[in-house]
Amino acid sequence: MDETNRTETWHQSLQAVLSALNQTLHGVMSCPGQPRASSAGARGRNDNAYMYILFVMTLFAATVGSLILGYTRSRKVDKRSDPYHVYIKNRVSMI
Repeated sequence: MDETNRTETWHQSLQAVLSALNQTLHGVMSCPGQPRASSAGARGRNDNAYMYILFVMTLFAATVGSLILGYTRSRKVDKRSDPYHVYIKNRVSMI
């Protein structure tokens, strides 16, 4: 019986949070502690969030690019040292 009471309270608090989030996203109410959008010049703490996202995306792109470049270069090295190519190279130089 105690399990259902905890589940109901959890469900009610989740519903309250979701409805407040939904109202905030649709512009019905503002978040507590946030300045109103109409006040010009008021700077929020998340003003440079786009710079952080851009920085993380740049690091991710550099990491993936270096992995792809390293993999393709290693495949080229493997192809040059392939025994068949070495045999053909030596065979042609003998003729």
